[in-house]
Amino acid sequence: MPALTVFKNFTTKPLAGDDFQIVCVVLSFYRAIQLVCLIPLIVNSMVERFNGTDLIVNGKADYCPQWHEAFDNREDYLVGTVDEYRANYDITRSNFGRWFLVTAGVYAGVDIGWILAVWGCASIGTPTQPRGRDEYLRSLIFLKFAINAFPIALLVLGCMRVFQLRDDNYGCGEGITLRYYPDETWDYALYCILLVTYALELFIWPSIAANRIIRFLRSNKLTQKERYATEAKGERLDQCLGGILKCVSILCCNKAGGKEIKNQGEMKDFASNLMEFANNETKVGVVLSDMYVGGKLLARVQAERRMRAIQMLQSSSNKRDEKQDTPDEVMRSSADRRALLDSKDVRRRRSILTLQADGDGKDCVVVEKNVLTNNNEGDVNVLRNAAHYSIYAQWVYFHIKMVVEDLLANPNPETWVRDFEVMAPVERFSLARFEAPNAHLFYSNLKNGIAATPYAIMVDEYEKSVVIAVRGTISLEDWVIDLQYVPQPLDKVGDLCGFNGQGHHCHKGVLTRCKWMYNDIKKQRVLKHLYSSESPYKEYDLVVVGHSLGGGCAQVLSLMLRPSFPSLRCYAFEPPGCIFDDVLSEDCKQWITSIVRHEDVVPRVTQPNLESLRDEFFDVVARIKVPKIKVFHDVRSPCPDSHLASRNKAVLCPKGEIERDTVFYQQVQKFRNERAEKNKTGEVSVKLYIPGNIIHLVDTMGDEKKYVAYWASRYEFNQVVLSGRMLADHAIPPLVGILRNLNLDDVHEVRTWHTDDKEEEEEEEIFSFIPFSNPQGKFPLILVAFTVVACVLAALSSRVCNFFVRSAVYSDGSPGLGLSTGLWSYKLKQCIDPENCDSNDPNDLEDSNYCQVYGQLFNTVDSYWTASRVFSALSALFGIISLGIISTATCTKVKRRTWIVAGALLLFSALFQS
Repeated sequence: MPALTVFKNFTTKPLAGDDFQIVCVVLSFYRAIQLVCLIPLIVNSMVERFNGTDLIVNGKADYCPQWHEAFDNREDYLVGTVDEYRANYDITRSNFGRWFLVTAGVYAGVDIGWILAVWGCASIGTPTQPRGRDEYLRSLIFLKFAINAFPIALLVLGCMRVFQLRDDNYGCGEGITLRYYPDETWDYALYCILLVTYALELFIWPSIAANRIIRFLRSNKLTQKERYATEAKGERLDQCLGGILKCVSILCCNKAGGKEIKNQGEMKDFASNLMEFANNETKVGVVLSDMYVGGKLLARVQAERRMRAIQMLQSSSNKRDEKQDTPDEVMRSSADRRALLDSKDVRRRRSILTLQADGDGKDCVVVEKNVLTNNNEGDVNVLRNAAHYSIYAQWVYFHIKMVVEDLLANPNPETWVRDFEVMAPVERFSLARFEAPNAHLFYSNLKNGIAATPYAIMVDEYEKSVVIAVRGTISLEDWVIDLQYVPQPLDKVGDLCGFNGQGHHCHKGVLTRCKWMYNDIKKQRVLKHLYSSESPYKEYDLVVVGHSLGGGCAQVLSLMLRPSFPSLRCYAFEPPGCIFDDVLSEDCKQWITSIVRHEDVVPRVTQPNLESLRDEFFDVVARIKVPKIKVFHDVRSPCPDSHLASRNKAVLCPKGEIERDTVFYQQVQKFRNERAEKNKTGEVSVKLYIPGNIIHLVDTMGDEKKYVAYWASRYEFNQVVLSGRMLADHAIPPLVGILRNLNLDDVHEVRTWHTDDKEEEEEEEIFSFIPFSNPQGKFPLILVAFTVVACVLAALSSRVCNFFVRSAVYSDGSPGLGLSTGLWSYKLKQCIDPENCDSNDPNDLEDSNYCQVYGQLFNTVDSYWTASRVFSALSALFGIISLGIISTATCTKVKRRTWIVAGALLLFSALFQS
């Protein structure tokens, strides 16, 4: 859970001990790149060694013309003496490439073993119960510090080699034309890629040093007291959030807004709420990966509760069908989401069963809600008006700007107002291009700032209404307003606008926007002209609409305008869930209608809801009983509804069996106790709700095709529901289509869930890789030893130049010259007595101590010799692969098929060697 402490003040933030699989994946990516570069380089080095092109003759490499001149002038297979031969030709081998590649290969192999060991150790325990995981990882981290000597040495030696290579015209001498340039070859490019990967790996050291310096400065006694004060933390968080928004604005060239963000306290309220949410005094050891798996599991837990609730309601409904005289009862459930029930009784009464949170939010009650029907004229009118005015909430986002741009021939218009001397409809002011010829634009203000809100005033000839449409969230300034959701008193605003605001509260950011709109409407006198005695629209109703943040602004603006326009109506589409207090939300039912689609998250995001979600998240994390890596794989794979219970049971323990002796649980308990004390002694925050009548559109089948509309309670949205649709359900275009196509005569069907208890998933064996743990006994160690010896002998047999002794016989029967040969080189002959020696008489010759690669003596190699070389290489390759597999068996359990593969490789290696 918390970051791993390696030693004093040195931690692995932001990774916990069970997150080191991320480090393994990153390092594995590096190792894969390095192996892709190393394997061709090793093969090329072997080919060069076998062909003799790695020899340095008189200080010259093979790309120098002097190298070939020296080899062209020498004897093919006969020397006087070895000393004499070496005196004429200073021949040495270039060992740098060989040792560099050997060191790089050893480093890659050792680090791959380290990666596997870390992966296995990080998979021990659970997020809240390490079970010795941290001790293992701490030792491996210290080992990693020692292993890092390899890339340091390789990087330093590699850079020195590059410098030396280019010295003195690549060692060939000034004025000499090279046969080819060694730094333009493919192997040199791979070599440079290797050096770059080593350099990138070592960047961790400067990062650690910088982190240590910063931590030292932060812990200075002169700044520590001021820095860690609560007010100072709040100010820093405010500045940080404001700085992030400003950076986003600059990166987007202000196209996403942000011009009015001055970073002068705009985010102060949200920073304060965030600190309260996280409880500044007590730290709970949670890292980013915990948030991810905990959130995904919490969503599954909520889905399981819904499934269980539906099954319970189905069972109860069946019993009611059997006993017709049984009165309807309100059933209690431990689920926390609404549940839909497909029953004959419900269909007949045109109602729906839902789950809503009770008073304290700890439980839910199942209640019956009335759906909107065609038999109720009020339902029909409300839904028809909502469908009609929803298009205005959509138009105000982009379409109004397009109309104004055409009217003003200005690509960036801000304010436009129509000449009120001519009040009759004018075609060029209509929205006919958007299939609304009866809608006419009279005023638009597209300014967008912290207070300024884009909105438009239109006249709807069809519905005989004046429509004020407020735009929702698009710009960064809108996000700032969204996050200013603290309760703000309405006393002064009520006195100014003419309503009773005593003791009532609303969303602070929305109220700021509505004050600006209210003053702008008064200043432009648009409504005064439209409702003047000479206006043809004086009898029209006033309607205020908006979506998202615009919906919240429409609700507050309607409250401010209603004293002047008693017949005013407001339609808010998917508004924020924290607009008015409870009493005022109830009073607004006279004129406000709010529409919420299915699992939209915006109407559910309030401070109390987030705190409830936080507490439930802590419980879910504490219930995890398997390693985090297993949870990660589990939540990433699809989970059918029928397997919810079994899948959750496999990774979560019951709530009553949570281990209470863990550090995490103690931190959570301390956190909750401090929050409870603050709630007792501190100022009680006012809870805000969705105001007015609420129509909830429910996707009963989950296919986004058929929706049921029912009258909901504001208390149904007292919990945040995590689902894959929580963001998609907030979009306005689909909502417009749903409202227009909704058929109240449809008999709704409800998707049901059935658990399949027979399909229980098998327990996965957790991968564990611990070096020399010998989980399968001593046999793999013995086999590794024999395989190592076999590989060494095979390598020596391929390298020696007297593996075979061949004797040639001429056609006349006389013995020919016998050469001691190998696959890649042969031994030079020398005279036994240099003063009396016949080079054509094999009796006067003997093997020297010098091996020579094949040159002009054998210009062509026949198919048998080529086959021998190929099988020798395959034998070495299969032997190395099998050695790696068998070595793995000393650290982790190897399955039977893996042993079969290793045995087959060893068999083929032996056959190819023979």
